[in-house]
Amino acid sequence: MRKLQGELVEGIPKGSLILVRWRDANENRCKINEHESDPEVLCKDWGLYLGVSGRIHKMLLLGKDVVEVMNEWGATRIPLELVEDILVIVPREDMVGHVQEIKTLSRRIRLRRYNRQKERYSVYAK
Repeated sequence: MRKLQGELVEGIPKGSLILVRWRDANENRCKINEHESDPEVLCKDWGLYLGVSGRIHKMLLLGKDVVEVMNEWGATRIPLELVEDILVIVPREDMVGHVQEIKTLSRRIRLRRYNRQKERYSVYAK
């Protein structure tokens, strides 16, 4: 039985090292009947849990890197509705000693974004 989307992230403190498994589209080249039977692929990725954001579609924010002087995070955004499973590898309490920026994680996280001209600007995630 699959957990509801909100239950998957409930109780996971921001800054925990997690492994996320989700279903995503793929570009396999095969016969049409193979596409119909298996149109998606199981993906997994790990990183620091930064929370959930999004007004229309909720996205799980998975921290991959951080610029120390600006506390600006690079993150993978995974649609929460596609997430199958989340495993906490290292809880936040144990990660704080290794990644100092976790201490400053609060309700709002500064994420890096790039526009089409590759000019950098920042946005805040809730």
